[in-house]
Amino acid sequence: MTAKCDISFIIVSHNSAKTLRGSIESCLMAVETYSSSLARVVVYDNASSDDSPKIMNEFAQKYPDTFIGIQGIRNLGFARGNNQAVAASPSREYVLVNPDVVFQPETIKYLQNTLYSAPDIAIVCPKLLHLDRTLQKSIRRFPTFTYLFLKHFIGEKFLRFIYTFDYYYAEMPQPKKAVEINWGIGAFMMISGEYIAKYGLFDERFFLYFEDVSLCVDAWQNGYRVLYQPQASALHLYRQASTSSKFNYLTFIHIISALKFFAKYRPYQIQWQVISWLIRVTPVWRSRELRLKS
Repeated sequence: MTAKCDISFIIVSHNSAKTLRGSIESCLMAVETYSSSLARVVVYDNASSDDSPKIMNEFAQKYPDTFIGIQGIRNLGFARGNNQAVAASPSREYVLVNPDVVFQPETIKYLQNTLYSAPDIAIVCPKLLHLDRTLQKSIRRFPTFTYLFLKHFIGEKFLRFIYTFDYYYAEMPQPKKAVEINWGIGAFMMISGEYIAKYGLFDERFFLYFEDVSLCVDAWQNGYRVLYQPQASALHLYRQASTSSKFNYLTFIHIISALKFFAKYRPYQIQWQVISWLIRVTPVWRSRELRLKS
């Protein structure tokens, strides 16, 4: 049985060879700087066809006591891949790190100090920056069905003029200390191992997208808090692949995950039930119309 450690850094990779090495090195630097006890870096690879497995093997050979590389035979998705990695390394706390994120070791201390400042804190999110050091909109309010529907069909640029929902905390001045938030994107976050032991990590119904929103909703509903710590920061190469064009495969996955999210939680279920009813009724209406024409 794998011994429980103090901290585990979790990375899920899929064809991420261009940036994976830098993320792993950031995690190992944090381990070497702060961890006087047992710590691990776990990479779960979702059946990459690039050099990601080769990079993982290099680190496994160089850091056999610290690094765990798991090569998946198929793409399980982001949520399930993270769950697999967490299961491989029981820990007091976890840091989820995207394979396109790099950070300095002191970031971990800021997150740890915040996580253990109160027993009801489950998740702490740092400030995320673009590569040019500009602030990334990584902390958000829980979405509404109307907001996401309009966003996908008319775009954010025009949405601002007709729908005033403050999704990105745009009206909140940048805080100087930790504050409560609805949710932060799962590119980089520290999560209590005690919380995960009780409630689990990601809902595996989400293949990609909305697993981080759902995680934070669940934390709040379970009586825990989600915090944003602006003194901790990381660089995130954020490509926004699902919104880079009007419609692509990732956009489709994003929409499916959004519908699953709205179907999961009671405040959204009435809206989702209306959509489901329309989907069921439309084919019936069309079939009747065809019979009448014939």
